[in-house]
Amino acid sequence: MNSSNIKAGYVFPTSQGGSAMVIEYRGWKEIEIEHIDSHKHRAVVRAQHIRDGNVRNPFAPAVCGVGYLGSGPHRAKVCGKTSRAYQCWRGMLYRCYDPVLKTKRPTYIGCSVVREWENFQNFFQWWVKEPNSSNAGFDLDKDLRVKGNNIYGPDTCSFVPNKINTILLDHGAARGAFPQGVSAKGNGYQCVVNIDGKSLYLGYYKTPELAHEVYKKAKELNIKTMAEKWKEYLHLDVYLYLISWRL
Repeated sequence: MNSSNIKAGYVFPTSQGGSAMVIEYRGWKEIEIEHIDSHKHRAVVRAQHIRDGNVRNPFAPAVCGVGYLGSGPHRAKVCGKTSRAYQCWRGMLYRCYDPVLKTKRPTYIGCSVVREWENFQNFFQWWVKEPNSSNAGFDLDKDLRVKGNNIYGPDTCSFVPNKINTILLDHGAARGAFPQGVSAKGNGYQCVVNIDGKSLYLGYYKTPELAHEVYKKAKELNIKTMAEKWKEYLHLDVYLYLISWRL
């Protein structure tokens, strides 16, 4: 292909499987093109880019077949390193749409991301304004502001300390048929609660119901204590949910 073939109306394949059309040829260094899709994004490229098939579409769903970088100032990498915002966004999409990850972590089955957050530019605009988003040890959470929520979006998400994010986990597969916090021991039952990353033994009981009741009180008190400890870092909705949480 030579530059004489590249003129208005010329359609060519892009590097991500789509196609684009030349809108105006102003010279081999300045060719205006438009991607052929619903976004119709326009860009100015060089003839060499077209000949080499090296024209990228920022609206091509490159992450899990859903997420795209979008057109704007925010980049996936800063100074050659993947940005924290992009890592957070990509991780969210993988939790929702990667089948391999869902096999390992089935609690994410049924989760999704709102349409506006499929565009990284939109997610970044929310991320940069959100308290604690850039702090190490904080996780993007979707179900503490709105109980039982499984949709990631600006109206449901916030950043919470990792210790808060994991405190409500129910390891059902590990305990088997017994109530939460309870396991068999000899002819009776024991209960153990996790307090600030450490296991606290709560005693030995004749029935699983008795053991569970002790565990329940300890668990609820611990969550309320943690909520108070981290109150200044929590979204108000999250704080109110935690101090009233019941097992």
